[in-house]
Amino acid sequence: MAFLTPTDIISGSASLAGGSAGLWGWAALAGLALSTSAVILAFLYVWAALFRNPQLYTYVKQELMELFISGILVIFILGAVAGISDLRISILVPKELLPSGIEPDTNIYEATAAFYKQVDDDISGWLNMNYVMNIYVDQVASVTPYARPLGVGLVASPMAGFASPLKQVLYNMSVTLSIAFVINHAQAVVYLFALDAFLKFYLPAGIFLRCFTPTRRIGGTLIGVALAFLFFFPAISVISYCMLYNSSMGPLVSFNTMLVSYISDTGAGGFQGVFTRFFGNSFSDAGSSVTGLMSGVFGSIGTLFKNLVGTTMLTFLMVPASCIAWAFVIGFILPTFNVLLFTQAARDMSKILGEEVDVTSLTRMI
Repeated sequence: MAFLTPTDIISGSASLAGGSAGLWGWAALAGLALSTSAVILAFLYVWAALFRNPQLYTYVKQELMELFISGILVIFILGAVAGISDLRISILVPKELLPSGIEPDTNIYEATAAFYKQVDDDISGWLNMNYVMNIYVDQVASVTPYARPLGVGLVASPMAGFASPLKQVLYNMSVTLSIAFVINHAQAVVYLFALDAFLKFYLPAGIFLRCFTPTRRIGGTLIGVALAFLFFFPAISVISYCMLYNSSMGPLVSFNTMLVSYISDTGAGGFQGVFTRFFGNSFSDAGSSVTGLMSGVFGSIGTLFKNLVGTTMLTFLMVPASCIAWAFVIGFILPTFNVLLFTQAARDMSKILGEEVDVTSLTRMI
């Protein structure tokens, strides 16, 4: 089964300009609705003038102004949708902040889809790595030496204490990454649905209802929500993409980058510093006597072992901690801010164009 991509949706909507279906087919219905509303308002104006009804006269003047605004909105929205395939990412952000692989002439809708795909791929990679780490940690915890040559001896699992805390951390890591993956993938599905549904169904219906006087408010509401989905939602997604993945100063790094940076650190607390101090200072500071030499060597070996074990445990703990922190930012914090911005934008535009959308319950859930 082939799924629609933003390119398919946009090109399909743009091709409607030459046909009688879709958004451009509804333009004729919008013109008919405007004409019908104008005739009704003309009749009401005659009625108000005939019976000298000031309230009805004021109402007619107000509705005529709304009818004029509806006509302007139809022209503006049709023009905006006609140029939807020409919206480039360079309109929003400078090229210095673009993520790797994204060109300045990339369509903003394609860049939004690339953002959600990038996050899906990254979280999938972290989950796969977590699964492999769980396998090896569980194997380490299951190692049981048997020392019973004559039926009497020792059966022990010496690595169980080493692996037990790691298994709990890795389990929490799996839960966090899974939730972040679901949230991000849900945003991608909602984005593709909104791009297709609002371009082909809700926006045309909103234009028609906005042009007809009795349904003007509900039509304006549909137009406001449609504009929020079609223009504001991709904009904040692209900004998030450039903010987190830009090649110059993006805060998100891959596991390989983090590990290489940690191991190659030659400072006092780095992994290489342990070996440098051991081979550089163990024998020179031991003294000339045999006792001093032996104590210096054994002391340095003990320090080396302690640092290696500590460094290894820190590495094992840093990987899940980095994953959880990364998933928390991109799977929880960022979507929360984006949804709050989107709902407020949809609410304000709906209030301006039609009726205010009550998003109190949605905000409370967030």
